[in-house]
Amino acid sequence: MLSMIAGIDEAGRGPVIGPLVVCCASCRREDEKQLKKLASKDSKALTAAQREAAYDKLKGFVTFRWVEISAMDLNKLMDEMSLNDIEAKVMADLIKKLPEGGDAMVDMPDRYAWTFRKRMEKFGVTKFEAEHKADENYPIVAAASICAKIIRDHKIEEIKKATCDFGSGYPSDPKTVKALKDKASRKLLEPFIRQKWKTLENIMQTKLFEAIDAEADRAPADAGGDAGGSMPAGEKPGAP
Repeated sequence: MLSMIAGIDEAGRGPVIGPLVVCCASCRREDEKQLKKLASKDSKALTAAQREAAYDKLKGFVTFRWVEISAMDLNKLMDEMSLNDIEAKVMADLIKKLPEGGDAMVDMPDRYAWTFRKRMEKFGVTKFEAEHKADENYPIVAAASICAKIIRDHKIEEIKKATCDFGSGYPSDPKTVKALKDKASRKLLEPFIRQKWKTLENIMQTKLFEAIDAEADRAPADAGGDAGGSMPAGEKPGAP
């Protein structure tokens, strides 16, 4: 029987602010019973305090390795490869550092298993398993999820102290959107913003429409119908 199990998961794939953290958790197979007691839930189902408490206990018998990719590095890397390739490369590198003779389970970021396997093979790794929602079904992946979430959350707090309170960094967060639209906050946050994210473009496009609408409202009533060049709602300017 194989003596070691490992799980890999990430935190921060979707935000427009802050790093992406990919974590690998590994332990002896004989510690699996203890692992199940501490990491039976995905990190998102736990409060911050519960994550920290579980992590402190997990560190007693689980080895954690992680890679933190800053927004600035993501911006550079995405000039050369897709986000899925970036993740696969990091995951492959983490698996390569594991001792031989174990099982590795990955929370799969790709839609299709065959696509993800081809990515991993491209980066030199063939021995692994991958499933969607692996963090909900495999405690060792849940442990990796807990670690990744804690590392990212700590980094987000550091960024807030150095800049401003921008909320979670996710585009669905009104506080994040407000910070990105505010000129002063945006300037402070610039080094931590993922410029390649489509959601960021959507947020800033909304800002453009609001500015155009405000300008149109201020236009003189007797200006010609085409004066001001306002755009019909829902249309976009030319492709960048």
